[in-house]
Amino acid sequence: MTNRILWGRLNSINVQKVLWLCEDLQLDFERLDAGMQFGLTQTQAYLDMNPNGLVPTLKEGNFVLWESHSILRYLAKSHDTSRTLYPQSLEDCALVDQWLDWNNTSAWPPMRILFWGWIRCSAPDRDVADLDKNRLIVQKMLVILDHQLSQFPWVAGERFTIADIPLALLVHRWLHLPIERESLVNLERWFNAVSQRPGFIRYGGAALT
Repeated sequence: MTNRILWGRLNSINVQKVLWLCEDLQLDFERLDAGMQFGLTQTQAYLDMNPNGLVPTLKEGNFVLWESHSILRYLAKSHDTSRTLYPQSLEDCALVDQWLDWNNTSAWPPMRILFWGWIRCSAPDRDVADLDKNRLIVQKMLVILDHQLSQFPWVAGERFTIADIPLALLVHRWLHLPIERESLVNLERWFNAVSQRPGFIRYGGAALT
């Protein structure tokens, strides 16, 4: 019987981040469907745990935590015996945080618009001009990532870390949208490598819904 419960649906990118790390760390957990068609997130019991009414929410014993990147940091700190997924050195740790923050502030906002517009929006309601504007913004962000990956094998340096997880899930969406894309050699090399991780294979590579 596990003392770890994760609320969230399988097609949520933020839930997939946590599922991926749990798989890589071989952590047992119980997952409960929540959000969108599953509801639950606006119930008082859920809001008492996560006042945002979003997924994922993690409960480990009596400890409750929300925000996917905070959950990644917590699980890596508490369960990664190699101490490489979220490094202990201040400099290496700061670089991981830098790319986690960059994903949330720079790369994901325009990508979210693209994803919702092409995957979760009906064709009559789709603003193609706005989607193309955001496509160009995402392309610019991925050029930045490609340059980083021209210097290092992984997003935050010489080793795979939790910084690779959100960006790999973002790039998976980018590569499966019906859009034009500029070829980025270093990004493609990295994505081919990161997509071999157990967590991506089990939770990250599904069709977009």
